[in-house]
Amino acid sequence: MKKRSKYRPRTIFQSPLDFVLSGFKPLRDMPGVYINMQIKNRAALEQVRKGEAVRDDIDMLIGAFNITEALAIMGKGIDWLDEIRQGQDALLAFSRRGVANGMRFIMTAKQWEALKLVMDLHEEQLAHATVHDIEKAYDFVQRAVAQGKARAIIQTQKEAT
Repeated sequence: MKKRSKYRPRTIFQSPLDFVLSGFKPLRDMPGVYINMQIKNRAALEQVRKGEAVRDDIDMLIGAFNITEALAIMGKGIDWLDEIRQGQDALLAFSRRGVANGMRFIMTAKQWEALKLVMDLHEEQLAHATVHDIEKAYDFVQRAVAQGKARAIIQTQKEAT
């Protein structure tokens, strides 16, 4: 059997300068990406509000809240860190309850207020963050998950099989 080559062609950028400068652009100046993210996040929150949320909606909210926490730790909204953690705790509590109830995600009014506050903060952070900030926040979240620092939502036996 022949040994597999480790050679991988590197990425060739058509315009390296544009690639570097795009990292300095605020996310709100990229209308297609910014609007798309806002729509997806708000649609997931609306599905949760109506009680029609599915796992993809919960995953979308978890991702948004993790990025919000990472951006706050990096300095964009560090004074809101307690409210972000409360929102994450509310999301975790109602997600676990939803998984235990056969993937029916229903929340309390107090949890709704916490989720709404964190989502509003997330949108404000995105409006003021650059592409580079978002990439660093994403890397921060991926490292935290890889190190086992993330809290897992417990699956039921039906979901695991």
